[in-house]
Amino acid sequence: MGLGFKPDVKIRGILLVIFIVLFSFMGMVNCDWAAAKTESCDPASSLTVVLNDNGVAFELAQYTIDQLKNMPQVEREYSSIDRMPAPVFTYGRGLDLENFLTSQGIDINSISYIRFYATDNVVKKLDRNILLDRTGYYYPKIVECWDSDGVDGETYIYPDVQRASEGAAPVKPMLAITSSQGRFLPAPDRNNLDGSTCLRLCLGQASPEECITMNFVRWIYKIEVFGKLRAGGGGSIAPRVALSSPAANASYQAGDKVEIRGTVEKLSSLSLTITDPDGHSIYTVFDLEAKDGSFTEEYTLEADAVSGMYTIEAGPVPGSSLGCKQTFQVTAAPTSAANITPSNTPQVAESEKKPPVEAAKALPISSLNDISNHWAAERIKDLVARGAIKGYPDGTFQPDATITRAEFITVVVKAFNLINPGGIVFTDTSGHWAQDYIATATAAGIVGGYNDSSFGPNDPVTREQMAVIVVKAAQLTPIAAENQFADSSNIAAWAREAVATAVNKQIIKGYPDNTFKPGSKANRAEAAAVIVNALNLK
Repeated sequence: MGLGFKPDVKIRGILLVIFIVLFSFMGMVNCDWAAAKTESCDPASSLTVVLNDNGVAFELAQYTIDQLKNMPQVEREYSSIDRMPAPVFTYGRGLDLENFLTSQGIDINSISYIRFYATDNVVKKLDRNILLDRTGYYYPKIVECWDSDGVDGETYIYPDVQRASEGAAPVKPMLAITSSQGRFLPAPDRNNLDGSTCLRLCLGQASPEECITMNFVRWIYKIEVFGKLRAGGGGSIAPRVALSSPAANASYQAGDKVEIRGTVEKLSSLSLTITDPDGHSIYTVFDLEAKDGSFTEEYTLEADAVSGMYTIEAGPVPGSSLGCKQTFQVTAAPTSAANITPSNTPQVAESEKKPPVEAAKALPISSLNDISNHWAAERIKDLVARGAIKGYPDGTFQPDATITRAEFITVVVKAFNLINPGGIVFTDTSGHWAQDYIATATAAGIVGGYNDSSFGPNDPVTREQMAVIVVKAAQLTPIAAENQFADSSNIAAWAREAVATAVNKQIIKGYPDNTFKPGSKANRAEAAAVIVNALNLK
């Protein structure tokens, strides 16, 4: 490519060579510039499209170059300035970037940024402002108006920016399958397109002076889009989640059991969330196991559940657009059902102005008819005797039933005789039956929320959460030891020390296969056992 210098500026040519060497070095040490590590590399033979939704990446599709050539093509001219600095013209034929992303089912408005991966190991991150929001232009006079001598010794490239901007035309980003690029060309070269830099990202300038050539990434083989799918969108390889039960808009009464069933592809576990008519999360499972492509779960509506439309969402993670949603309706329970509340639930305050409830009477320990042969029977009896937990009106304890975060905290507060209610009231605990117990626990520093507004009182408590709470409630000195379970790497960083401490003090144990299963839902028997074990250390 000709550099176009005047004969009497040889010394400036020497300086330009120095600039080239300097910027080449800087390109090697600063990966954000995405300068190619070599002047030549293997062109991409395919393009993989990945959607990163809420921190979880899933492959949407993979295309050969021939398949990309069969998609709608565009041809465009681009101008840019490189780090030499020098004016550059690029001509490309290929895919309009926005249209291509839309064809993959991606919601363009949800995109925050995109990473482009090249075969020379360059990874270039560009945010939506550069790619989608701003208007980029092709400036046809960047070479004509270039001042190779400078202005009075200054470093201005264009002494007349207004003239250099004449004839500017809006141009959108594209992925060029074939392209040509050169410095100081009289015009973009339409006649020498080739695929040696396939795929090349091309985009417009914000002004004639913008140094943007480094964003024309070559040899792209993968793009990772940080955003969400459109409703009903999706590529061919994305997880597919479908709910078969409950049926759309099925009707239940407060107090009913909702059976949830569905199918899933390409996931071994998923999250499931139920939200009430006000949009509050009332139930969440983060690691619901999928077996042979299907999953099941049960949720029992509270006896005082509000009427209206509830939403079930199932997917890779909460809020993921790669999942699915289903709604069902809840109506008021019959009077007889509304007058019963679980035995370990405190009386509802009069100020809440809810229908009066009849608290179940405490049952004698001997009347619990489903724990006689249970491994945790003695600890369950111990905790019942302390008045920290009760059985149900039908005489059962239901030791293998899951226990929610609100229920577990309530039992801990009672068992350890915590009395300061001056803690945090979260958005989703305000008005909840366990509001005061949760506030007491937060005041004691034994539990926190997911964030400043969310506690998830109706979420099942996990084994690692349970370990953290009891270690803090028992005021045990943390032990700096490594967990030796086969799945220790699955224990969250914030829970590792507490799990090690609880295991060391024999408050909680692992399973026979040497796993701890930190994210598994704890049941009522496990909760009773770990609390009594912790109490016995005091």
